[in-house]
Amino acid sequence: MGELRTVKHLIFQHEPHLLPPPSDNVIPVLMYGSRPHARGTCSIGGPVRAAVRRLGAPVSRVGFDLLTIAMAVTAADTFVDKADADDGWARALRLSIPIADPDRWQPAVPLLQKALHFLSGDIWEIELLPDGPRQLNAQNRGRITVMAGHDCVSLFSGGMDSGIGALDLLATGRRPLLISHAYRGDSEKQIAIRDQLPINVSRFAAVAHPISWLGTQTDVQMRTRSFNFLAYGALVGSTLAQLRVAGPPVELYVPENGLIALNPPMTRRRIGALSTRTTHPHFLELFQQVLDTVGLPVKVVNPYSLKTKGEMLLECLDQATLKQLVSETVSCGKWKRTHVQCGKCVPCIIRRASFHAANMVDATNYNTKGRDLAAVLNDSTARDDLMAMILAARRLPKVDAARWVPQAGPLPTERHTRDNLIDVAARGMKEVGTYLDSLGLL
Repeated sequence: MGELRTVKHLIFQHEPHLLPPPSDNVIPVLMYGSRPHARGTCSIGGPVRAAVRRLGAPVSRVGFDLLTIAMAVTAADTFVDKADADDGWARALRLSIPIADPDRWQPAVPLLQKALHFLSGDIWEIELLPDGPRQLNAQNRGRITVMAGHDCVSLFSGGMDSGIGALDLLATGRRPLLISHAYRGDSEKQIAIRDQLPINVSRFAAVAHPISWLGTQTDVQMRTRSFNFLAYGALVGSTLAQLRVAGPPVELYVPENGLIALNPPMTRRRIGALSTRTTHPHFLELFQQVLDTVGLPVKVVNPYSLKTKGEMLLECLDQATLKQLVSETVSCGKWKRTHVQCGKCVPCIIRRASFHAANMVDATNYNTKGRDLAAVLNDSTARDDLMAMILAARRLPKVDAARWVPQAGPLPTERHTRDNLIDVAARGMKEVGTYLDSLGLL
């Protein structure tokens, strides 16, 4: 872990009396607790218990262990502020996590640590202990998440890509059980979009709900949120697999356009702080290796890894429903702050470029300060993302994309696959450049 780094040790237990006392570098966390039990402690996962029970079926034991690990990762990412790291960026995090079957998970620990390091830039040390949280009894009455009739799971954020993902699956005869982070504001949006789908499908929605009684600032960047998201999907997918007699692994669809998934840095300074890796192909491959190592029958698939956002819009198999709901979807990176899409962040600009590329009316309600990008460009306090996109769009034709794209993370060594990923990033940026040029901004 490196002697020069200050290690934050998060110790998890599922009973309050088992937690150690807090100290400067020890953070006790109550797993699946509704709230911290004492000053200096934290809790996480209270609402998740109810969501899992509402599945109405005994969940996969291995999948539940993955969920517990994901809760611990979310706790560490939330309760330890990056600003407190020795270098202001890379935290040294040690997690002691009791789970049901640590022996089964032990071979996967190096992969977990590698995947999390790639995702967050932090240094992770994971210690898996016995006597973890007891498996939850399935709820058999009241509001149940109906699993019957579903043959796969698909991440469903309320975003454009996840909406198109659901529409395409339904159009091909699949029945995805939708998986959502039920953050405040997001859940209402997800339900509104789900209710416009042509076929009724179930939605598993949960929120980790980390609560701190530390008296210190917590981190708001949540770089590991996709690990938690995928863990929800793997838990439900592996539970679906248990309900059928036999067959191939259950698909866990991760609908994300190729440019955002790769997320190559728009400028040099965005290689670190402003370039996330939530659905990067390298991370998804590492996550799949974790699932395979512990024997979870789930296959992670991004069906749009080689499509731009504009191509996703243009090629959606249910254009009639898409036109009804697409402007209600959310792409904005700052949505959670105001619940209005800003119109000027990187995801918003890629969204607006996709409508232009597909020759489709964009009726999204953008913030008035971000609606006019020409005015944004003249505002020195608001134009950072827009300038980064303009500079990248100007630079890319002169810069070899094969050197630019891998700056965000390793690409597959197989030449054809690698070239296809590089090409989708270049096409995605061409969509952005064409749109910005149409506004006279290039």
